Amino acid sequence: MKFDTHRWCASAVFLASLIVYAVTMADTVSFWDCGEFSACSHTLSVPHPPGSPLFLIIGRFFALLPFSSDIAVRITWMSVLVSAFAILLAYLIIVRLIRHVRGVEETATYKLITYGGAMVGSLTLAFSYSMWFNAVESEVYAMSQLLTHLVVWLILVWHEHADEPGNERWLLLIAYVIGLATGVHLLMILAIPAIALVMYFRRRKF
Repeated sequence: MKFDTHRWCASAVFLASLIVYAVTMADTVSFWDCGEFSACSHTLSVPHPPGSPLFLIIGRFFALLPFSSDIAVRITWMSVLVSAFAILLAYLIIVRLIRHVRGVEETATYKLITYGGAMVGSLTLAFSYSMWFNAVESEVYAMSQLLTHLVVWLILVWHEHADEPGNERWLLLIAYVIGLATGVHLLMILAIPAIALVMYFRRRKF
């Protein structure tokens, strides 16, 4: 079996962030809106506007898992998991950006630059204050971050396949994920101008 450096680096980034977030997660209800979101997820009630329905539905699923006596801890695990996946996507995004500039890695040096740079970048994000803070409490920002990263990764995939037949399916998937993300937090709106710019510069020559 051939050793796949890319997959091993991606797995290492995911596991490192998951373990650190799991060890440092809140052991009960945190400050701010965490108690409200935990209670509303458990009872499928309506929190403050805009409501975050997708977050509550997924939170309800985690609230039903009997691995802790504290409902808040169960729902905080949702933030831990989605944050680790967000860091994994950050790694994949950086790899694609480096490949866009330097091309596909063929030598050991290029692999070190691409995978090593992506690991440093994604783990720097993982242990930054804002990302770490939101990853260890039952708030909507961790899931919103995951969906934002997913949309950015998808637009980079579309960028590579924009000249192929059926490339529009990537744009439809992006629109669908944006719609889902508004059921978590309106933060996704900030990614729309970036998506539009990627599409514009891909279709126009300068």
